Amino acid sequence: MLSKFKILLVDDDPDKRQLLRFALEDLAGFSVLTANDGVEGLAAVKSQQIDLVITDVMMPRMDGFELARCIRANPQTRFIPIIIQTAARGTAHDLRQGAEAGALGYITDPTDLDLLIARAHTLLDFKNYLDSCEEAAFIDHLTGLANRRRFERQLAREASRTQRYGRPFCLLLVDVDLFKDINDTYGHEVGDEALRQLGSTLQVGTRGIDTAARIGGDEFAVILTETDYAFGLEVAERLRLAIKQIRVPDGGGALTASLGLAEFSHALLDGRELVAAADAALYEAKRQGRDRVVGHTPAAPEEANSSPARGVSTRQGRGWDEGGGRWDDRREGSRE
Repeated sequence: MLSKFKILLVDDDPDKRQLLRFALEDLAGFSVLTANDGVEGLAAVKSQQIDLVITDVMMPRMDGFELARCIRANPQTRFIPIIIQTAARGTAHDLRQGAEAGALGYITDPTDLDLLIARAHTLLDFKNYLDSCEEAAFIDHLTGLANRRRFERQLAREASRTQRYGRPFCLLLVDVDLFKDINDTYGHEVGDEALRQLGSTLQVGTRGIDTAARIGGDEFAVILTETDYAFGLEVAERLRLAIKQIRVPDGGGALTASLGLAEFSHALLDGRELVAAADAALYEAKRQGRDRVVGHTPAAPEEANSSPARGVSTRQGRGWDEGGGRWDDRREGSRE
């Protein structure tokens, strides 16, 4: 229902603001936030999940045209529809200026509430369709998890947030053990069902703020937000045990997976280096015999050239084996 949408109403006239809010909330059933001018409106757009902006033109500090341009200039908000609603008579120049700023509607009669509500319904229907298309573009249709495109975007955001605010996060890579054998022995439909169950296990076993994604055929990734290395290892072990409870259909036995964990730190430049670190830990989990968690710890400067057998902690059932150093991302042989 359209009542779930949130409208931002920006106007410096309190009487007009009250009238329009009554129409949009009480008559149309929308959720409405208000702002006194473009500066307040822009702050609300950045901090709230806004679905439609209705703004006056002439306001102190920032007018409606400039507000529309700022909303369009931000990649995170550029597709929010905007209606310019003003009591001033709109000239052809005003209409063109509004369109160039990015407004999809220009209404000059503030008393025509029916027209305003109808225009809001139309634009929110259109936005709902665009949101559905965007959601579909970021979803892996086999598992319902995020796809690689969404994973890469979220990874870049988390890396930027950590570099700016120092908040911890970990990356967990998950690779199904001997998945090719499952496909060859039981067929691709059975393999697909095993992947769907694994995807469900990752969703159930992580929080809403985390991002679980399928990034390859039998390769998965989990971005663990606000998670340090020690807690990341605990999550990884819980997921490993949960995955082991999955039974491959048609008598295929237990599904197992190898997991590689790395925490983003100042020793890593960006998300790609974090992926390389987690991938190296995953490769070591495969080398050690599969069905285990291996964690990568950042190297201290004096340890940068130490043995590659350091810098990982391994967990399979009981016990930990801690070290220092860093894993090199060179590969030999298959990772099955």
